Amino acid sequence: MTVMSLRAVQRLCCAGLDSVSLRRAVAERLAPELGSDAWSFSTCDPDTGLMAHTVSEGLTPWLARQYVERLYPYEVARLSIDMPRNGANLFSALALARESREALLASGLFDQLNVSLVSRGRLWGTFCLMRGDRSPIAGAHTRTVLRRLVPHLARGLREAVTLDRALAPDVPTDATPGVLVLDTRNTPTLLTAAARRWLEDLADVGCRLDDGVPLAILALVSLLRADRSDVTGTRRTRARGQSGRWYAVSASLAEPDASGECATTVIVEPIVARPVAPALGWRYDLSAREREVVAAVVRGEPTKCIAAQLGISPYTVAEHLDRACAKVGVRGRKALVAKLFLDGRALPVSA
Repeated sequence: MTVMSLRAVQRLCCAGLDSVSLRRAVAERLAPELGSDAWSFSTCDPDTGLMAHTVSEGLTPWLARQYVERLYPYEVARLSIDMPRNGANLFSALALARESREALLASGLFDQLNVSLVSRGRLWGTFCLMRGDRSPIAGAHTRTVLRRLVPHLARGLREAVTLDRALAPDVPTDATPGVLVLDTRNTPTLLTAAARRWLEDLADVGCRLDDGVPLAILALVSLLRADRSDVTGTRRTRARGQSGRWYAVSASLAEPDASGECATTVIVEPIVARPVAPALGWRYDLSAREREVVAAVVRGEPTKCIAAQLGISPYTVAEHLDRACAKVGVRGRKALVAKLFLDGRALPVSA
């Protein structure tokens, strides 16, 4: 891996891309250079550390299901969250987890590299590269370069996820929670119209299971089944839609049937943002005119329209915007919008 490639990825991390575009662009740049035959790049719910949405290439539905049902709940989720705490952002699940090795070998993959992306003490995503021949996917030099790249990737992904939230469409006024029931084989037996609507937005990019259940939801259900101590247990997390909208997801085990088996009920609901934008102007000591300009920018209005509405020149609009960005501590429109939405919109999830 060259210094030029390192700089190219760093530029991508600063390009103001949404999280799907950023993950795809980074992976398409790095995977060929590292000789990867398949890759999977997931965002995570920063509060729980669990996967929220996946973009992949070369990942078969069979391996994806094996991963979220057999590997993720017992080994990989814990490794992805715990390894960075010990200073190891790069690791191989093949070397650390026996079941991971068996599943990957059965898929014709002989080497694997996991990258955990942590920023400000929270896990924002995981990047997994896989290789079909027996040569290492990354030598000592490449791993050193990748370690240098991890902070940039983590920060870029954190900012991209924030931008997703800022630019996501508002929750429809007719939004209702969706209900999905999975049997003991994680096959859907009930899917309400609302659930179908939300699952379509939550669909993974590059690999979709035949039944249409997103990997993030299947992983949550598998975690619930792996650690249940009784039939009343519940697991909660957030999942990210392709629209950028976030969803609260909870999974609970139903009462056991005559054979002692439990179905799983999953509730999926769009998270309603709670805007507190007026207070943000006071928090950052914005002037009245700066607040007007920022409000127009948040609405997506171009500079010329803002100037016409306020009766000032485009240059004056730019000056107000620059001063507002300086007070908020960001550079540029996209970063300003993302920062304001990050500060002003809560995404509550129960522990």
